Amino acid sequence: MKWDGFRGLISLDAGRVTLRSRRGTQMAPTFPEVGSGAVQLPDATALDGVM
Repeated sequence: MKWDGFRGLISLDAGRVTLRSRRGTQMAPTFPEVGSGAVQLPDATALDGVM
């Protein structure tokens, strides 16, 4: 288990949410709650943070 969090990049473009790691690995299956919450963001949004 990783206790210090995971760095993630999330983007929303034309209603499509993309959640990736720094290396480009898809993280949406691991963090479905983040992806489902991101649909509330304005279009053309990009965020970088720790989950």
